[in-house]
Amino acid sequence: MLKKVKNFIILFFITLFFSSNCLSNDIKDFEIAGISLGQSLLEYVNENKISSLKSESQYPNDKYIRYTVTKILSIKDYDVMNVLIKKNDPNYIIESISAGVAYNELEECLSLKKEIQNDIESIFDANEKQDTEFPSKQDPTGDSTVYGVQYYTKPYPSNEGLSVNCYHMTKKIDIQRLLRVTVNSEEYAYFLVNEAYN
Repeated sequence: MLKKVKNFIILFFITLFFSSNCLSNDIKDFEIAGISLGQSLLEYVNENKISSLKSESQYPNDKYIRYTVTKILSIKDYDVMNVLIKKNDPNYIIESISAGVAYNELEECLSLKKEIQNDIESIFDANEKQDTEFPSKQDPTGDSTVYGVQYYTKPYPSNEGLSVNCYHMTKKIDIQRLLRVTVNSEEYAYFLVNEAYN
């Protein structure tokens, strides 16, 4: 598993390096597995297949719909990759990309998260960086914790940016532990912070 996660890191940062030749703070410069914000999901799949990608895991507020692209795209080294698209958008414009790799032990994830942070900071000119630790809203018991770092591309109150999170879910619930790298547009980030769970 450790080798797989390290491959994930290498693949992720090769993509970042080639999509941003110098320090960048433009969120659209960042790709995960060749996919970037502002692209259409229709570039990767026929419209008649998109409904089959709809994830079983959705926010209580359905303004944005999560699609699991690893259901049909062969994306090496990722256990799961999701994109989020505004509901009823006929162009299926991608507003968020999240790629994850499963892990078992928290120390393993935190170590890899730190490696990713170091690489991000060598190529990403963030407006602000924020370290976070909070209970996961996915877990109704409140016992699961997200250990993360957020890099913002614009001044507050915008939350547009890039995040690296260890979703350390308690073994009491049936949710996989994932190291996730996520890129969010400004509009989607506002939704995530203020509306997703309403």
